[in-house]
Amino acid sequence: MDDATTVAALLLVIGPVLGAIPIAHPALMRVWTAPREGYLGIIGEHRRAWYLLNAGFTFATLLTSAGLAILAAVIGPGSTPGALLLAGAVVYGLGGIPWVAVQASRAKRDPLLARLVAEGRPAGPAGSVLGEGPGGLFGAFVLVTGLALVALAAIAVPAGLAAAPVAIVGGAISLLVLVVQIRTGDCIPAILYLPTLLLGIALIAGWR
Repeated sequence: MDDATTVAALLLVIGPVLGAIPIAHPALMRVWTAPREGYLGIIGEHRRAWYLLNAGFTFATLLTSAGLAILAAVIGPGSTPGALLLAGAVVYGLGGIPWVAVQASRAKRDPLLARLVAEGRPAGPAGSVLGEGPGGLFGAFVLVTGLALVALAAIAVPAGLAAAPVAIVGGAISLLVLVVQIRTGDCIPAILYLPTLLLGIALIAGWR
């Protein structure tokens, strides 16, 4: 494996792994299932951890995008797999833009709403709008990123990036997230980092 491919593989692994550290903060484990008042209460008590959690998602997205871009450059757009990989990397990066915007919004919005609740000042209709506003951005992120990951899984084998079992698992995960998002309007975003994490591990381990 050449140096550029090694760097790409490391980015695909390091980004999600380091980004997951703040996500796994014990105090925040209940934040995803708590009712709205409880959600804001947890964030109000652990503001720094909440900032780090959103920074972790952003960090993982940026490093994963960089890893895919490097892989596309290594293979080159001259071949069909290379051109498709480049297109997939571009679409993945575009999908990450609304996701990073959601992180920036949540990092500033939710501590503010938590403070209002703690002070006995309900946010009222404005708080509801602020709370629901990023939902469209999140949906766009999941749909665009999920489709990009399905496409990447489809070309991973012909591009010589991963063995068929790795590509099948990655594609299945991506499809599952898309189905859940379409049917319920929500999903666990951290799962979308698993396909590229598997790809990075496959590159490092030589599962090609």
